[in-house]
Amino acid sequence: MTTTTDPRIEILSDLSEPPYNPVTETRCVPWDEGVKLLDAYRAAVVTEVVEALTAKAGELSAEAQEEMRRDLEEEAQVWHEAADVARKLKQRKPEAQDG
Repeated sequence: MTTTTDPRIEILSDLSEPPYNPVTETRCVPWDEGVKLLDAYRAAVVTEVVEALTAKAGELSAEAQEEMRRDLEEEAQVWHEAADVARKLKQRKPEAQDG
């Protein structure tokens, strides 16, 4: 049976290891700083997803108006709903699981 672990724990553990990092010229990233870096990265990715979903919904809405097609407008609403779900994910801060 496979156990699901929070990938953030693995990344944070790697960031906190002492080996020298030539890019940052440091020996490790403090755990709290690593959490902030991961949270910022996650927020940026979710923002990209929301923007892409919203853009697709807008395209479908415009096409639906041009062609006067209700089915395209309904499809656009599905994309809008997906963007709303992604927006809610951005607001929710992920909690790291204990090992």
